[in-house]
Amino acid sequence: MAEVRAADRRDPIDHQELSRGFWTDAFGRLLRSPAGVAGLAIVIGLIVVAVVGPIVVPWTYYEQDIPAVIAYGGPLPPLSAGHVLGTDSLGRDLLARTLDGAQVSLTVALVAQLVVIAIGVPVGLVAGWRGGIVETGLMRFTDVIATFPDLLFIVMISAAIVDTPFFRILNGLLATFVAIGLIAWVGTARLVRAQTLSLKQRDDIEAARAIGVPEGRIVRRYILPQAMGPIAVATSLGIPIAILAESTLSFLGLGVQIPRASWGSLIDAGIDAITLTPWLVFPPTIALGVALVGFTLLGDGMRDAFDPRASRRR
Repeated sequence: MAEVRAADRRDPIDHQELSRGFWTDAFGRLLRSPAGVAGLAIVIGLIVVAVVGPIVVPWTYYEQDIPAVIAYGGPLPPLSAGHVLGTDSLGRDLLARTLDGAQVSLTVALVAQLVVIAIGVPVGLVAGWRGGIVETGLMRFTDVIATFPDLLFIVMISAAIVDTPFFRILNGLLATFVAIGLIAWVGTARLVRAQTLSLKQRDDIEAARAIGVPEGRIVRRYILPQAMGPIAVATSLGIPIAILAESTLSFLGLGVQIPRASWGSLIDAGIDAITLTPWLVFPPTIALGVALVGFTLLGDGMRDAFDPRASRRR
């Protein structure tokens, strides 16, 4: 009898096998999407350049070529004295600093999305699964956070901690992770809640609850795996937003601090001297634009791959 009860409590559907098929089909649709393939190629290229570039370039992002700058009488233009993109006014190689800005932007974007997932997914799962007063309380708190304009809230957090020792950890990187993650989780929480409310009404979920499968196991084995597709799409679309937010913070002097470079701070320095040294502003601006376009195309391709009906409706 005990064996029969144990057998009855097994999962009625092999969702692990279904999940593998779902992800395989989605990846195949992504590779058939021109926008998705273009975005994937750009993103892979950015990652390769950010990882390999600093190893290949003979200059580091903080190294100064002061003798060459003094001899020239100012920042070196491109293709001079071994500096492919020239230098800034302090003699630092602009290519090396642009590559460091790529590392900073990609790191901030990815870690900020991990913070978003760590906060938004549990909040959405608990709200959608528990319902009642728990759902009401969590969603009202989410609504309060959502009332703040995203960028303004991020700037407020950064400005509030700019003079604290916490802000200086990792040259401001840690504070940037927290500032972006604390506001960007709202959309993920709402998405996961909606997915949970929809999935828990399905027959297989009802069957699992009816035979006594523990709630924690249902959420882990049934709800969460089937919600991973929309979560992955939201994460990919959130990355360019995080990159832009990090660049904006650095442009305002509230993001990554010296000696680390950021595309935002490089653009700010280039704009200040754009009439005399216009070449300073182009590399970080182009790099930022390419990153935003690449991740946006990848996000659009993933959205079509995980929801083919959405692409047919457009």
